[in-house]
Amino acid sequence: MTIKTIHKSSSEVALASIRDELTGERKLGTKPPRTSSEVDIVAKASLPTSVLDTWTSLPESVRAALVSAEIASGAVSVPSTRSSTSFSGSSAASSRPSSSPPSEVESSSDVDLSEFQEECKASGAKVTLRPLERAPKNVFEFEKTHVREQVAVTKESSSTVITSTKTITTGRGWRNIFTLPISYDVNMVPHGTLLDSSNPQLLDATGVHPEGYNRRFAIIDDQVDKIYGEQIRQYFVDKGIELTAVVINGGEADKRPDAVDKLLDDMCAYKLRRREPFLAIGGGVVLDIAGMAACLYRRGVPFVRVPTTLLALVDASVGVKNGVDYCCGITDETYKNRVGSFYAPSSCLLDPAFIATQDKRNVSNGFGEILKLALVRSSDLFELLEAHGAALVESRLASNPSTPAGVSDRIIDLSIQIMLEELGPNLWETKLDRCVDYGHTFSKLLEMVPGADIMHGEAVNVDGFFCVILAYVRGYITKDIVDRVFAVMQSLSLPTNSADLTSELAWQSCKDAIEHRHGEQRIPLITDIGESICVSDITPEELDRALEEMKKYDHKM
Repeated sequence: MTIKTIHKSSSEVALASIRDELTGERKLGTKPPRTSSEVDIVAKASLPTSVLDTWTSLPESVRAALVSAEIASGAVSVPSTRSSTSFSGSSAASSRPSSSPPSEVESSSDVDLSEFQEECKASGAKVTLRPLERAPKNVFEFEKTHVREQVAVTKESSSTVITSTKTITTGRGWRNIFTLPISYDVNMVPHGTLLDSSNPQLLDATGVHPEGYNRRFAIIDDQVDKIYGEQIRQYFVDKGIELTAVVINGGEADKRPDAVDKLLDDMCAYKLRRREPFLAIGGGVVLDIAGMAACLYRRGVPFVRVPTTLLALVDASVGVKNGVDYCCGITDETYKNRVGSFYAPSSCLLDPAFIATQDKRNVSNGFGEILKLALVRSSDLFELLEAHGAALVESRLASNPSTPAGVSDRIIDLSIQIMLEELGPNLWETKLDRCVDYGHTFSKLLEMVPGADIMHGEAVNVDGFFCVILAYVRGYITKDIVDRVFAVMQSLSLPTNSADLTSELAWQSCKDAIEHRHGEQRIPLITDIGESICVSDITPEELDRALEEMKKYDHKM
């Protein structure tokens, strides 16, 4: 014997139940309920709660159409004493489909399934969206209607003929919406304790693993490995953990796709698990390479940033951007950070004690990014740099007789907080007018000049002073502010000009900015110390006037 099962939609089942009730074909109570709760439901309502819930979950317009169709067909007759609004239902106990766990599917009474309309910003089409019952917050069925009108004017002999053509196109499909939750902690580690085996933070950051899983994976900057490699490995030995450490070069010239490929090979050989965080210990280049590999490996694995330079501490470690420089095979040109991703770390561990082993130039390099933040966002931070910057460069941010206790910590805290405040609401850079792009318009090409001996923070500072001059040329700031900024830059041992900053490079940088910032220059300029705006109308003539003004200063390059 063959049994054929016919599946009906929830709305069909609900309507059939209501039809049976109205026509008297279905008598509640003829089949005894199986549980006491079912007895209660029968006693309280003439229809099962599940039917009422399904019915009330339908949009009102759909319910009305179904009822009208049933009455028109003669399948049911409605007594004059009963209003058709009786089918709209009242509040009833929530009911979930039996095929789905309660934790996975929301009650239909909890979610609005009404259709709604919007206008497509790109095409102007009218879009009607209807939530799907099984995923009402994420998946929507849509219909698009686009109306185009064209008017043609032609002359025929002595008359003018105006022809208007209206074209209506429709489309259908589905829209999937998912908000990606992003949450990561930027942890300040007690000074100098990160590699102390009594501090569990480094190991804890690598996640919770099954008992007996006693191995970890780390990528380490080659310069960091020379100084701290033995301490890093001993830390894990003391914890009873086998560490696989991959050492890579952390120079700017090494920030290429090849480095990412090599790291992916090492991850494959290690057989890194999908939810196993690995450590990235080093400067900004190493953190960038690690972030790119983390994003790509198994379509995304967690990683922990451990910055070891001042620049990385306040910049590369706290955001979600990762990138490498890319050499185009067609143009044979190398582009700064042209290939990258937005991919957040699982956490960041910041121990400023690493800065003590940097040389003076690298410390000054880090101050280039800190001063950038001060110029566009914080006069308080600027005043701290103005008063104590020179001494902190000399001491590598360590305590010194001329700097009050806590100043270096305050400078780092302020820098990180400002950066997070700017990045946090705009992680994916949907808003392209960004004050944190200060110093990042002309510096990109300065860094990419073949053979140029300039570090990232240094290039940002040259760019930053050039933008100070541009702001002065435009009348945004006074000469006193220009001189004050110049003095602080000099005290931090930062370059303020470059022989490579030519008229041609400056204008090409503006054109590149238009490409990168979606059709506009969006160049940040200060209007006071701690305040800024973005402009998009800088001309080649203005650039030339600013370059001439730059010559009036005694630059130390």
